[in-house]
Amino acid sequence: MSTFTEANRQAFDGLSTKYDSEPWRHRMTDQIKKGLHNRKDWIGVRWAESDDLQYGRETKLLDYACGTGSVTKAIGSWVTNIRGIDISENMVKLFNEAAQASGLKTEQVNAVVGDLLGDEVSANLDTPEYQNFDLAVIGLGFHHFENPMRAIERLTERLKPATGVLIIIDFLPFDKDEPAGPQAANAQTIKHGGFARQNMEMLFKAAKLENFSFSVMEEQVEMFGKDGTSSKRSVFFARGRREPTTWGKISKWIGSMQTVASDQWQIGPREQVQAQLGPMGGRIRE
Repeated sequence: MSTFTEANRQAFDGLSTKYDSEPWRHRMTDQIKKGLHNRKDWIGVRWAESDDLQYGRETKLLDYACGTGSVTKAIGSWVTNIRGIDISENMVKLFNEAAQASGLKTEQVNAVVGDLLGDEVSANLDTPEYQNFDLAVIGLGFHHFENPMRAIERLTERLKPATGVLIIIDFLPFDKDEPAGPQAANAQTIKHGGFARQNMEMLFKAAKLENFSFSVMEEQVEMFGKDGTSSKRSVFFARGRREPTTWGKISKWIGSMQTVASDQWQIGPREQVQAQLGPMGGRIRE
């Protein structure tokens, strides 16, 4: 773990005890929950249905940098299986306590301490349980990441090819060196002063994510520091879908060829020739 990542771990371990008790955080969480709900169709995932578990169908969510579970609480009812990952042990503890208090089983919802963004990924995250997600979400953690490109690449690798979607929720550009306001207390953990649309699109394309889309929440969020000073920020939602594997692309191409051939055989040889001759070609004699 790098020095910067360790600083983040310590900072969020320290914040954990009051993280869910500050009123402004509650308001911000509710705003983002509303933003996600307003974009349910835009996200583009096949959401869970009532009989999915009965027939063994899963919709898997990876809540990365999960904290105490804001994203999971917002959209958890839309999926069948949730895995959270965070570098803060205290945040993970609170996440799991909240899940268990809601009567959820560990196999349904569970978070672990881990880091997908370091030079090496721990063995406990290199199992099938942490692969082939339908959706991965980073909720307001992206500006804390030391290497955004690596973050997107590593999470993309965990998505289902051709269908898996990555959502990043973060801030439009802000002054990360502002002397007052909420960032003053943990300025050492903020690596980037937000992101513009063109930056996010470039990152998504470099990670081979398709169908990029970018949506800004109409209402700004307001954040407060220890000294009572506040600042407002605009929140965006960035979306991309993992491209198919090479074999997936070949299979799709073969499938399209078979469809064309099938359509041609259905109309018969005479009709095929007539179609090629066109209206000026006359009729084929019997």
